[in-house]
Amino acid sequence: MDISALNTTNDIEKLRAMALAMVQEVMSENAEKERELLEKSRRIQLLEEMLKLVRQQRFGKKCETLAGMQRSLFEEDVDADIAALTAHLDKLLPQSPEEDEKASRSRPIRKPLPVHLPRVEKMIQPDTDHCPECDEPLHYIRDAVSEKLEYIPAHFVVNRYVRPQYSCPCCQKVFSGEMPAHILPKSAVEPSVIAQVIINKYGDHLPLYRQQQVFARSDVGLPVSSMADMVGAAGAALSPLAALLHRELINRPVVHADETTLKILNTKKGGKSCSGYLWAYVSGERTGPSVVCFDCRTGRSHEYPENWLQGWGGTLVVDGHKAYRTLANKVPEITLAGCWAHARRGFADLYKISKDPRAAIAVKKIAGLYRLEKKISSRPVEKIRQWRQRYARPILEELWSWLEEQEPQCSPGKALHKAIAYALSHRVELSRFLEDGAVPLDNNVCERAIKNVVLGRKSWLFAGSQMAGERAAQIMSLLETAKRNGLEPHAWLTDVLMRLPEWPEERLAELLPLEGFTFSG
Repeated sequence: MDISALNTTNDIEKLRAMALAMVQEVMSENAEKERELLEKSRRIQLLEEMLKLVRQQRFGKKCETLAGMQRSLFEEDVDADIAALTAHLDKLLPQSPEEDEKASRSRPIRKPLPVHLPRVEKMIQPDTDHCPECDEPLHYIRDAVSEKLEYIPAHFVVNRYVRPQYSCPCCQKVFSGEMPAHILPKSAVEPSVIAQVIINKYGDHLPLYRQQQVFARSDVGLPVSSMADMVGAAGAALSPLAALLHRELINRPVVHADETTLKILNTKKGGKSCSGYLWAYVSGERTGPSVVCFDCRTGRSHEYPENWLQGWGGTLVVDGHKAYRTLANKVPEITLAGCWAHARRGFADLYKISKDPRAAIAVKKIAGLYRLEKKISSRPVEKIRQWRQRYARPILEELWSWLEEQEPQCSPGKALHKAIAYALSHRVELSRFLEDGAVPLDNNVCERAIKNVVLGRKSWLFAGSQMAGERAAQIMSLLETAKRNGLEPHAWLTDVLMRLPEWPEERLAELLPLEGFTFSG
């Protein structure tokens, strides 16, 4: 309202009306602002409640009931929800510089970006070379450097092989350079493309039809049938390497073993699926460069590891699956070592749900073994054995005595009784690590190898045939071994596929993805 009219009239009634109108206008404006503040407050309260809820879902007991793969996907989504809600709250509740600095100090320290990545420097100069306060020239003192990770999408290129042709007037013949040898001579793709298709399929669990969709975004048409030819040809070419890797494994004195289910289509029964198993074998971490082998079979009995480990003798680190005991009873050269992570799990799970103090005592006693292992893990094998004899044996003897005391006091069939009974029934295997420094406390190294397969199983659901299962096992063996030995799988596989067609058979061992592998020039 224009208040200048107040100076041009002396009419009391008119002034009263004008003042009343001004008051009403101010009240209306205040009411509008109050509505806005209430709405903003309501939104903040709602967002804070939502943030509390998703944090409870993310970190509370509710998420403990989810299966491993479901939990992983669930946590990814909830983490994204938390970030989105926090961003909304930051906009609604801007912090002062002091609060912002305090918050930044309380945040976890971010890991530095990988040093091997190339750096692209982007210089940002001030808007002016003079001080905006006093107009004096600015003087350089140092650089403030921050780094942000950028993603540049993968891209295709076309290699044109130009081979000049020359004729001999005398012989009437034409001569030109030879094309590089190729595992698929008539294929229009380089080994690097075949390697990527294989890693997408067996490393990242991307079926061929989905890879076709990804490649189509780059206007590259790769039919599923063509990619299947690549996988088949590469699998056949890599099969001798997988056999050599198997031979390398059974030369190790300590081997880990585990297994997981895998559906296999039975082509003889109209494409119906049957239960199969993917057996995993990993060399002991203190026996040389890491070797990982997978074996796809239709059952879970002792005959499968017996055939795979034929002629081998040593310590087999396993969980409680009875097939391994049957194997050890049948083959005296094989000695079993137990898995303390497996034995601990029964007590740990019980404590999570019931807070049973006896379960807590068992977990604490087992933790003593792991604390010692952490201290001595970098020592030579014999030194590890000596330390275990001196320090781990008393811990273990105390644990066995305590378990024997507790067992009669537990009701049979209860979770605590089952956990105690499992540990005592595997006492010999669980004590094996005391006698050999190369034998680990648990079978976690093998469970980690199998974890990637478990995640992939959600994507590809089943192997298309027994042959497909065996091919997958061989390729995954090579890729997982490459990763364990610090080799980038795509670089290793591309290099090997380029060399295999003309590589002498007697030198195949040089191409294994182990420490010391040398890339071609």
